[in-house]
Amino acid sequence: MATKKAKEITFEKAIPAFLQHLKDEGKNERTVEVYGRCLENVSSYFGADKPLGKLTPATIGTFFKSDAFLKKPSGVEKSPITIVQNKRVTRMMLVWAHEKGFLADIPLPKAEMKKGRERNGNGTGDSEPAADAAQGD
Repeated sequence: MATKKAKEITFEKAIPAFLQHLKDEGKNERTVEVYGRCLENVSSYFGADKPLGKLTPATIGTFFKSDAFLKKPSGVEKSPITIVQNKRVTRMMLVWAHEKGFLADIPLPKAEMKKGRERNGNGTGDSEPAADAAQGD
């Protein structure tokens, strides 16, 4: 795939490409479905036509603190496990977009980048098994 400038890819195009990447990598179908739901929330918040290149650490940080991210549509707070999972999935997609050349930099707050770079046993609850633990939130 030819490298595109960040401003050329939107959530509408990036999310299906990322989910296909996960399928190609052998991720479980249920996992891909759950990740897709997590990313629908991101797309709804920013707009499907929002270029990924317009995202900044500040806009992502604001999203992670928003009611749209922290609460269900009913207004009930999401579980901490779901919040961690949704942050991780968002981070994974942004890292993938960067690796594919869609983003010059990964637009995450520094605190979120640190979590994304550490694997298992880091005390953040940010390990792979947690991904499937919070279905339905």
